[in-house]
Amino acid sequence: MRAASSTVHAPPRPSTLAPPRPSTLANAALLLVTLVLTASILEIAARFLFPAPLPWRYPQLRYRPDPALVFAWEPNQRGFSADKEIVINERGLRGPVVPYERTPGKKRVLFLGDSIIFGFGVDDREVVAERVRSLLDGEGVAVESVNTAIASYNTLQEVTYYEREGRRYDADVVVVGVCWNDINDKSDVGVDAEGNLVDASMAGAPPRDAASPVEFAFRNALKRSRLLYGTLERWRAYHAARAPDDHMTFRTDVLSGNMTPRIRDGWTQVEDGFRRLRRQVDEQGARLLIVAFPIPLALERAYPRSSYPARLASFAAAEGIPFLDLTPTFEDAFHGHESLFIAFDGDHPNAAGHDLAARAIVQKLKPWVS
Repeated sequence: MRAASSTVHAPPRPSTLAPPRPSTLANAALLLVTLVLTASILEIAARFLFPAPLPWRYPQLRYRPDPALVFAWEPNQRGFSADKEIVINERGLRGPVVPYERTPGKKRVLFLGDSIIFGFGVDDREVVAERVRSLLDGEGVAVESVNTAIASYNTLQEVTYYEREGRRYDADVVVVGVCWNDINDKSDVGVDAEGNLVDASMAGAPPRDAASPVEFAFRNALKRSRLLYGTLERWRAYHAARAPDDHMTFRTDVLSGNMTPRIRDGWTQVEDGFRRLRRQVDEQGARLLIVAFPIPLALERAYPRSSYPARLASFAAAEGIPFLDLTPTFEDAFHGHESLFIAFDGDHPNAAGHDLAARAIVQKLKPWVS
């Protein structure tokens, strides 16, 4: 017999070849998908956290220089207030022309003010002046409403407008809507070649890039992403808090009750203006009502030393001028900024805010116009 072979076979040696690696293209694709999914999730979350901003459509309403009023709306134009289309009539006011002659059997209420009374960012039917007329009409009180407000006006400009033009409407009641920044001086404001308000030294200058259709299109495209726009606005707010500009410093001084020379002079001009207006309104046998719109920041936290509206209330009481402070009314209905104010905007009420203000004003007016 043959002896069994004693040869031992070695186990197969493992391959020394490295496993195949994903390609650079596959890695890039995976990264792209991850980024897109992450951005999508963050965008969805942002839509829950951040309200939708108003787009700004081109062209925005244009101003013209005015020797007595500093500036006024360019008459006979169709433009936008944020995204709301508005017609400025031949007299330079919002909406259809109201005849100077009274309509028999109707009372007439004339509104003076700035961008709040004008109705920045709200439709014609939502503006406080129109809501007052509609609410009174619903109670069987026939009233004509004349909205003479011009965005960016201060109290002196409003009084000057009434002296030159407003008194021709022969109103039964003159309602003046006041905002905290109405004490700001506007004598150094000019109008550029495109109809934008600028520093007086820039008056007549070529149009700014910010007023171009391309700039509006870019900003509106950015606003479609709640994540990008919301983050940008939060960054701006953070930066402004660290390095406040003139506007923010001015507002902080008002809220803190700091009686700087600028604020002291501003209040003196406002009070002198209201005394002038009171004399004119009295001469026509009409009534004057001052309405103070709240600072949104003051609805979020207390500013017990703020000069607005406390200084205005004290002045109105001393002069015997009827006064309506809307702050308590807004406080009762306030559930975050967007409940009563336009999103990503400092001071302008939304449709709900205009309606709330109108209902409070109607309660003041009813004994006078019924």
